[in-house]
Amino acid sequence: MSTLVAVFAWFFAGVLSAQTPISFPRDGGVLDVREFGAKPDDAVDDTAAIQKALDAFPNGNRIVYLPPGKWIVTDTLVWPKGEGGNGEKRTILQGAGMMLTKIVLPDAAPGFAGDAPKSVIWTGNKPAQRFRNAVRDLTMEIGAGNPRAIALQFNASNQGCIRNLILRAAPDSGWIGLDMGFTDEIGPLLVRRLLVEGFETGIVTKWPVNSNTFEHIILRGQRKLGWHNYHQMIFVRNLASDNAVTALYNEKDSNATVTLIDSKITGMRASAETPGVLNERHMYLRNVQVNGYELPIDHADKGRDKGDVTKAGVIAEDTSHTHVSGLFRDLSDHTFGSAGAVKHLPVKETPEVPWGDPSKEWVNIERFGADGTGKEDASKALQRAIDSGAATIYLPAGKEFFFDSEVVIRGPVRRIIGLEGRFFTEGKAVWRFVDGGRNDGPGLIIERMTNRSGGQMIQLRHESKRPLIVSSVTGVDVEGHGPGDLFVDDLCGQLNLNQPGQSAWCRQLNIEHEGTMCRNNGGKLWILGMKTEKIGTIIETVNGGITDASGIFLYSNAGWREGLPAFLIENSTAMLCGINERNYNRQPVSLWVRETQGGETREMKDLPWVYLSK
Repeated sequence: MSTLVAVFAWFFAGVLSAQTPISFPRDGGVLDVREFGAKPDDAVDDTAAIQKALDAFPNGNRIVYLPPGKWIVTDTLVWPKGEGGNGEKRTILQGAGMMLTKIVLPDAAPGFAGDAPKSVIWTGNKPAQRFRNAVRDLTMEIGAGNPRAIALQFNASNQGCIRNLILRAAPDSGWIGLDMGFTDEIGPLLVRRLLVEGFETGIVTKWPVNSNTFEHIILRGQRKLGWHNYHQMIFVRNLASDNAVTALYNEKDSNATVTLIDSKITGMRASAETPGVLNERHMYLRNVQVNGYELPIDHADKGRDKGDVTKAGVIAEDTSHTHVSGLFRDLSDHTFGSAGAVKHLPVKETPEVPWGDPSKEWVNIERFGADGTGKEDASKALQRAIDSGAATIYLPAGKEFFFDSEVVIRGPVRRIIGLEGRFFTEGKAVWRFVDGGRNDGPGLIIERMTNRSGGQMIQLRHESKRPLIVSSVTGVDVEGHGPGDLFVDDLCGQLNLNQPGQSAWCRQLNIEHEGTMCRNNGGKLWILGMKTEKIGTIIETVNGGITDASGIFLYSNAGWREGLPAFLIENSTAMLCGINERNYNRQPVSLWVRETQGGETREMKDLPWVYLSK
């Protein structure tokens, strides 16, 4: 199997298989661009109509939906600011499927004729207030003769995502595919399943905060660089690059860091002077295959000998700097992948839950008596909806639902979706996912909803043997209490594994909580990309637990407390790779690790780039 075929096999797995167009119920509060005058496949400019849909509910947690077809755009689509000035957030541009909905910039578009770079989609500048922005399930095509066109300038904060997106430029056209370096304070966010084909540079990530997590990324046919990172923390899994140019350039800066795992970089007729990866700062690699370059990986920085070149083939595990630490491990002659090295946890992909037919399989929570004004507790209505036997329950956008008592999630329900809508609680809301009830389904996804800003969280207890997926959610405290697998994608909330034997796989975990932020009590916890604020132990691993985290960013501007460990390990195993901190108040973390093994406790005060427990 060729590299390209193999890459596409995992990229499209679960997305194109028997795919029907993504659609939404009529009473879901979703904004269809056709209702604003846009028409697909008619070769007429749709820019003004799509912009009108975007502007209809600024910052309103609304989905702007592009049905299947080709949509012509000749000027920049701009996220709405709204009244009050601090806008450009809570806006979601949604297609019907990455191969079904296409936004097309025509050849030599007049609005893109100048020498200055110009984006087709722009989602807002700093500061880090661009909550919940998203672009999902579509393709963007840049026609010929648009050399300075940028497909997407994307910004999201705390929770936000790009999912299932293709960015394609005609030969010699397009400047940047995905630009996340046009402003500061981008992230944390999740980019999952992205194909960038063509452009001068495929992806740009820049500036010191707030970290970006990527998974399942394909770069093909760039003219200058596949990916340019400067000063940002990026956490990347499953990057596949087929290029004649450098796939990834990590430009030198005081704190630029790259975590790259489970990836394949292939040089296609690359020159002898072109490195596959050019790293001038910190980089951690695991299970990375580089072939087709005479200079596979060039660590051109003082952390190792200048010009230190890693050989072609599979890199089992390595780091550009020798800052590998372990309080109970002999690292005097440490070699990654050796017999004494810690074995990393196996990775499970987040399951794909069938979308279903909204006209037949979805039910509106209001149909069961829920109050969309938030004056009455909607918990009983949600329970009635669950027990009705429906496959999908939705909370329509434009409403706010109050939950403040227990709900038992059982039976065949497989999706509870907020349609990007809002909820709030006064602290008594508990949702328990349990076994039992007629025709238990294979698993459950809870997705696309948010709590009132600054409000309390719903406690979500996973007590089932079936898998639970929490995706693109803000304001939920996820508690693992059962044997079933747990998958957390793009969560701004809290996570704890409270029962030994629980397993969890997390992508883009953002926790802004005082006190212990994440507790692993005897479970198996895998994390790709974690960002924290406020003060408290970041990960506590106890009672024989195993924590395997790749990419951790601590934004510690609240000031650290003396004697408080960032990571606590007690008779357990932890592999913490790609750790970094930003602190601007001169009170950084003063105690990074406190590890106890067999009754003996040791502490580490220096920042470890990679930490390996006993």
